[in-house]
Amino acid sequence: MAIWSKGNDTTNELIHQFTVGDDYICDRQLAVYDILGSIAHATMLGDTGIITTADCNALITELQQLHKDYTAGIWTVDQSDEDVHSKVEALLTERIGEPAKCLHTGRSRNDQVLTDVRLWSKDRLCDISASTLACVKALLTAAQKYEFHPLPGYTHLQRGMPSSVGLFFASHAAALLDNCILLDAAWQLCDRCPLGSGASYGVGLPLNREHSAQLLGFTRPTAPAMTDANSRGKIDTAVIDAAGALINDLSRFAADMVFFTSAECGFFTIGAGFTTGSSIMPQKKNLDLFELLRGRASRFLGVRTGLYATTLGLHSGYSRDLQDTKALLIDGLRLTEEGLAVVTEAAPTLTPQRDAIERALTPDLYATDEAYRLVTEEGLSFRDAYVQVGTNLDTLSTPDHDATIRNRNHTGSTGNIGISAVFKQVDEIAESWNTRRETLHTCWNKLL
Repeated sequence: MAIWSKGNDTTNELIHQFTVGDDYICDRQLAVYDILGSIAHATMLGDTGIITTADCNALITELQQLHKDYTAGIWTVDQSDEDVHSKVEALLTERIGEPAKCLHTGRSRNDQVLTDVRLWSKDRLCDISASTLACVKALLTAAQKYEFHPLPGYTHLQRGMPSSVGLFFASHAAALLDNCILLDAAWQLCDRCPLGSGASYGVGLPLNREHSAQLLGFTRPTAPAMTDANSRGKIDTAVIDAAGALINDLSRFAADMVFFTSAECGFFTIGAGFTTGSSIMPQKKNLDLFELLRGRASRFLGVRTGLYATTLGLHSGYSRDLQDTKALLIDGLRLTEEGLAVVTEAAPTLTPQRDAIERALTPDLYATDEAYRLVTEEGLSFRDAYVQVGTNLDTLSTPDHDATIRNRNHTGSTGNIGISAVFKQVDEIAESWNTRRETLHTCWNKLL
C-alpha cells in the first residue's frame, strides 16, 4: 500500500502504471540512500523526544537490517510498490509493526526523495571525479610518452602549424581537469540537507534539522524550507551541467580520434580489441567507440535539455512533473561515467604513426616559423615578413621536425607543455575528493 493511501482509495491500474512510470527502477539505485536518510531521521526524532526511545531503537535496528538485506539482494523495489519510500515503510510494518508508523513523522515524501537524490548525487560526484582523474592520468601518461613526437596542428580542419602528440594528449587532459571546478561547485550545491523541509513549508514539530544534516554528512540544512522544493531539478541540472562539460570535452577528443585514425590521416593506430568489424566488408576495422562517444554526447544533450525544461514555468512548491527529473539525472551521469571509462581504457593503446605524420608535415606548415625567422634574424616587421613568406610559399623547405617541436619553449608550447604541473594538480584534486568521500562514508557507516 502506498504511503499516501487512506485505505479506501485504490488507484486505477492504468493510472497506477502511468504515475509510477520507471520511478521504481530509479529507486533501486536510491534505496540504500533512502535507508540512510530514514535512520538519520529516526535518530533525530528519538533524540528530540518526538518519538519514544523504544520506537526509535526499533526503527534503527530494522532499518539497518533492511540495508543489509537490500545489498544482499533479498528485496528490491517493484512497480507494485510505487516507490522505495512505500516499500521501506511496508517492510518495516511487516517486520516490527506499530513503531513503523512513527517513521514518517515530521517529513514529507518530498523532502525524503530530495534527501535521497542529494545523497546519491554526492556519492556519484565522488565517483565521477575519480573517473575524471583516472582519464586525465591516462591522457597525461600518453602525453609524457610521446611528448616531443611531431603532429600536424589544425585550424578550420586544415593543416596549419606543426604541433606534437604530447601537446595533443596533454591539452585534452587539462581540459578534463578544468571541469573538476564545476564538479566541486555541484558538490557544494548538493551539500545542503533538505530533510525536515517537509512539503516546502516546514512542519509544526521541534525538528533538529542541523542534527539530521550532521548525521548524514551534510555541511548544513537548507533554509528557508521552500528553497528545497524549488531546488529539485535546479540542483540536478547543475550536477548534469558539470557532467556535461566532461561529455563535451570527451566528444571533442572522440571527433579528433575519428579523424586522426581514418585512412586519410592514419596518424594513430589503436590496440587490439578496441575496434569492431563490418557485417559485409571483411577488411574493415572500425573505431566505433569514438563514433559512439561522439553520439552519446548528443544523447546527453537531450537528457540535459529534458531536465532543464521540466522545471521551466513550475510554480513554487512540489509538482509531480519533478518525478521525471530522477531518471534524467541518473541516465546523464551513467553516460558520463561510461564515456570516461572507455577513454581511460583506450588512451594507453593509441600509438602515433611516424611515417604518416611526417608525410602530412609539408613545408607550408612551417610558413609562420619562417616569418618569425625573418623577424628575429633580419629585422623585418611581422606584417612585412608575413607578406614575403605568403607570396613565396614555393621556396619553403622542411626543417627538422623534432628540433622545431623542442625549440618552442614558452609556457604551454610544444617544448614546454608543463605535463608535470598537470600531474601535480591531479594529485591535489584527488586528495581533496578522497577526503570528501572518506568523511561522507564515515558518517554513513556510523548510521549503519
